[in-house]
Amino acid sequence: MNQISAADDLGQRLREVMSAVFGIDPTVIAGDASSATIAEWDSVRHLQLMLALEEEFNVQFDAEELVSLRTVPLIIQRLRAQS
Repeated sequence: MNQISAADDLGQRLREVMSAVFGIDPTVIAGDASSATIAEWDSVRHLQLMLALEEEFNVQFDAEELVSLRTVPLIIQRLRAQS
């Protein structure tokens, strides 16, 4: 289940972090959102997002993950694997 649902605590937390980093309304972040669909998701904000996610979810991303985690489904998959 890769979609963000309102009842999904992980999805809600992810949406809130993304909203804070990108400066956008959390309700516009779709379950299949990516760096290609969110204009504010540039390379600098991507790094800010990864750092914010590490802090929020108490995880550590390796260099390969930092580059590849550019979609909501991939981020959710990685965060669920950690928990």
